[in-house]
Order: sequence, then C-alpha cells, then structure tokens
Amino acid sequence: MSGSQFVEAIQNTGMLPSQEGDVTVYLENLATRLKDSNRNEPENEDRHWNLINRVLAYAASAEQHIAEQKLRIRELEDLSTTDELTGLNNRRGLRDFLNRAISSARRHTEAGIVAFLDLDDFKRINDFHGHDAGDQVLRQLAAILMSNLRDTDFVARLGGDEFVFILDRADYAKGMARAEEIRDMLCESVIPLKRGDVPLSVSMGISKYDCDSCYDTILREADQAMYEDKRKRRALAR
Repeated sequence: MSGSQFVEAIQNTGMLPSQEGDVTVYLENLATRLKDSNRNEPENEDRHWNLINRVLAYAASAEQHIAEQKLRIRELEDLSTTDELTGLNNRRGLRDFLNRAISSARRHTEAGIVAFLDLDDFKRINDFHGHDAGDQVLRQLAAILMSNLRDTDFVARLGGDEFVFILDRADYAKGMARAEEIRDMLCESVIPLKRGDVPLSVSMGISKYDCDSCYDTILREADQAMYEDKRKRRALAR
C-alpha cells in the first residue's frame, strides 16, 4: 500500500477528517490511548507497543512520501509553463497569459500588442559554431528581451528560435513603435562566441489583441506577418 492509499484508508474509517492532517500526530495520540487502555494487561504490552511503533514508523514514511509528492507536483507545474533552456515561459505559459489578457480586455475595453520573433539564419549558427553556442545565442536573446520589457509585459520561447513577446495594455501605435524598437535593438546586438562574434538578426510579425480577439487567430496573424517580414528581409539582402 502506498503512503497516499494508507492515508485514504484511515480517512475512510472515519478516524481522520477528510481534509489533510498531520498523520503522525494523530497516530501518536492513538498510541497513547492504546497504551493507557492496556496498562492492566502486561502480557499484551509488548505486542501493542510493537504494533504502535510499526504504525508510527509507517505513518512517518507516508507523511514524508506525501510531502515529496507535493514538492514534485509543484516542480512539474513550474516546468509545464517554463522553457528549460532560457527560463522564459513556454507555449503553454503563453496561452495562459494571452487568454487572461484577452479576458481582461473584454472586461475593461483594453488592447495590446503581440510580437512574433524568429531568429534569422539560426541553422547556420548551429552548423558553424555548434549547438552549445546556438543555445548561448538563444539565452542571450531571451535576456535582451527580458531587460527591455515592463514587469506587466510577457515573453515566451515557443521552441527552436521562435519567441513571442506581449506588450500588455498598450496603445496600438505606441505599442507598434515600441515593438519595432525592441526588434531594432536585437538586430544591433552582437553575441561573442569562441569561433567569432555573431550579430543577431530577427524577423518580426505583429498583431493586435482586443476585446474581440481569440488566441489562435492572434498567433496565426503574428506568425504570418513574421514570415512576410522574413521574406522581405531576404529579398533586400540579395
């Protein structure tokens, strides 16, 4: 029987309240009652104390197991919305944040900017400098984004070299201008690597969210705009 099953079994007997409790303290009280009830039966004392000690030891083990499970659940919940490489939010974290932002926009007639970023020529960076260096570039890009956003804004790595940042509660014109500033700042950045410096270059697509928006449409529009920006940048580079 697992620790959680043990606690459930005790609760089902009615000996413990259904809400979470301190199993060890409860069983220590039970041990005291058992001891007192058998003082006049010395021939049973060893048997009762042996049983009590075994129950206490198991209860302590069960309590520790439950605590470890809770800690693991918290860790998994954190990991489920966090990108391991950069420490940013991941795609699930983005969905949670943007859906909350849209709900707030519906209640308070707000709006904001969603910017979809894709690192240009990332495969070339990986091929020439190695994947560890590529990871370093992604971490640096994430750090630049984080340092240039407000506390109320949001940034996520969707995977690979794709990032999204959200300017929450932003006027469209001012938000567009700020997103362009952030993109220009990234494109002016240079990442020093062992085999030489790497100048960053990113393509960006922007969409707006407001009270009439939905998550899938916003991301699709921003993604499509990013690919159009990438196409134009490639054409200019020829």
